[in-house]
Amino acid sequence: MIARMRRIRPARRGFTLVELMIVAVIVGILAAVAVPLMAVNRKRAMATEGESALGTVRGALRAMYAETRDYSKSFTGSTITPGPVTVIPGVGPVDLQGQYFAAENYEIESVGPTTFILRCSGTTGSVAGVTIRIDQDGTITRVGL
Repeated sequence: MIARMRRIRPARRGFTLVELMIVAVIVGILAAVAVPLMAVNRKRAMATEGESALGTVRGALRAMYAETRDYSKSFTGSTITPGPVTVIPGVGPVDLQGQYFAAENYEIESVGPTTFILRCSGTTGSVAGVTIRIDQDGTITRVGL
């Protein structure tokens, strides 16, 4: 019986080359799927900077509307027209300067007594081609993500 026990092979330790290659292929497939998804999410995260700044400008316009009952008239009675958002009282270039979007990327696309559309357009780096719009109701549209 002792001789018989000696003939039994000891338990195998470690992995075979085939097992390691299968694991490497699986990891490669997962990486190929995950990397593009991560890139899209990164771009969306960058775009939230523009959305946040547009929300700040929208708040300034709503405060102005509460006083004047007209989005196109400022507190002083001057007319707000499409163009740079820095013409809105309380909104300056420092308020809009961010890491991905500069103050010149923000503009008033259209404005009327009861409606407005604000736009942020990415022009450089990872946000080039990204356009975000927000209207008086807070509806946000995104293009280029």
